[in-house]
Amino acid sequence: MTKNAFNFDAVPAFAPFQSMFADANERSQDLVKRSQKVAGELADLARANVEAVVEAGRVASEGARSIGQDVVAKQRNSFEQAADAIRTLAEAKSPTEYLQLQGDFARASFDRAVAETSKLTESLVKLAGEAFQPLSNRASANAERFNTLVA
Repeated sequence: MTKNAFNFDAVPAFAPFQSMFADANERSQDLVKRSQKVAGELADLARANVEAVVEAGRVASEGARSIGQDVVAKQRNSFEQAADAIRTLAEAKSPTEYLQLQGDFARASFDRAVAETSKLTESLVKLAGEAFQPLSNRASANAERFNTLVA
């Protein structure tokens, strides 16, 4: 013991305070350790969240590119069919045949447009689900992790 140090053990009235401060010190150290652990867990969660967003973006980008390529191919096919229809209309022998061919072409074009729109809608809905899946998985994992952190 140094010269200027006060011996708290010598005064019985200080014993409860010493015990109280020792307990408070112990609790604060425990709280700091837990806080550091939680901060590390939250950093891991944030990193995983960013990875999920990146994955969702990748899936959406690849899907959009694929859908775009399909749309371009269908449009190209549609232009070819329109050119064929124009050739066929030009070869019509009578106005009645011309109107019949034009009606057939219009019905076929409408049916094709409805079918392609339906397929495009299905593709977009499927893509949205696939792109959202990493985010959904991450949200579930975050909820489970937060429950364990709070408990």
